[in-house]
Amino acid sequence: MRICFSCNLVEFKPKGNVLQFFIMLAALDRKVARLPARDRNRCLLHCILPFQFRNGMGGFTFQHVSFFQSDQLIADIFARDQKHNYDFLFIRGRNESFHLLKNYPHLASKLLYLAVQYNLDDKYIMGRLDHIFQHSRIVFFQTEPNAERYRMYHLNKGKYANQELQRKIQVLPQFAEESQDPGITRQPEDPLDLIWAGVIRPRYGLAVAAKAIGLIRKSYPQAKLRVLYPSIVGAYKKRARILLRSPGVVDHGQKSMWTTKKMIVKSGIGIALLYDNTEDQNPSHSYLSRIIECMTLGVPVLTTKTIGNVALLGEHYPLFVQDAYDISFQYEKLCDPDYYKQMSQYVASRGERFLADNAIQSFWGILQKEHNQKKPVHPS
Repeated sequence: MRICFSCNLVEFKPKGNVLQFFIMLAALDRKVARLPARDRNRCLLHCILPFQFRNGMGGFTFQHVSFFQSDQLIADIFARDQKHNYDFLFIRGRNESFHLLKNYPHLASKLLYLAVQYNLDDKYIMGRLDHIFQHSRIVFFQTEPNAERYRMYHLNKGKYANQELQRKIQVLPQFAEESQDPGITRQPEDPLDLIWAGVIRPRYGLAVAAKAIGLIRKSYPQAKLRVLYPSIVGAYKKRARILLRSPGVVDHGQKSMWTTKKMIVKSGIGIALLYDNTEDQNPSHSYLSRIIECMTLGVPVLTTKTIGNVALLGEHYPLFVQDAYDISFQYEKLCDPDYYKQMSQYVASRGERFLADNAIQSFWGILQKEHNQKKPVHPS
């Protein structure tokens, strides 16, 4: 199987979509390494990026994926396909996928598109997404609610049969790497802190979390809200800096993925809030990768009840919160060691399928199934 991957992110940063893309590639690299030699030798995995990636950056080391830098992604994908005749072109980037189809329509049957987000009310976005969907082989969405919503959107339009939608619309969830240090554990007597790990945006409720730690510290004066973040959205920086100086809030700045995992385990309670006031209520924005990180580490996470979080944690997850008072109440409940253990086991069981080496299995299965078809699936 010969695959060319490409991602439109312009630089390597140890956060969000960059991390997710590389976690996926790393899991695929390990999958190929475990194949029998005969099958492994038939695999060709290339990745074309706008930036130069060197083995070891961000802690990622690859054996079977070769990386190439390009400032003309689409032209270089075409040129390399001419040389290697890839079976699949996996592209993260709506505009890049659209231009590939416009410039090189004969490559449509090879295109696997990763759709990060879309807005049903935006005609420009939907026009491009629908064009990509019509002409590509498979479209992957990162959440089950987002995939289902797009499937229903097309069913209501009546252009595609349900069987075709079931085949072409797939889910490639966000992944979490397994901790490199499985010996990191919390003891029941260790102090419980809240930990926020991720980009700071207005809709992520830092003000709510800061207020909550103030309430918690009235009864538990040693408790802290630890905040780790790779960046702060520009317009929110002034307000965020003030909140990061609130009593009980500890500003840790940016940490590596591996250090972040250790701090999540040691802190004991994850917090990941999302208040989406947009008209679209986009399911792709309805959960955060930091929730999956906590789940895979077996760390109870306090989070808002969104459509994406229900898909992750279940309709009746006990630790859904809405405001600072809910957070304070749940913190006190989690101070009971038995209840904490119960919640830890629950989130770990739900998070197991998001561990990278588990999550890559369904993706690999789809690739194998499509690759084994005798005839390529031509665009609709």
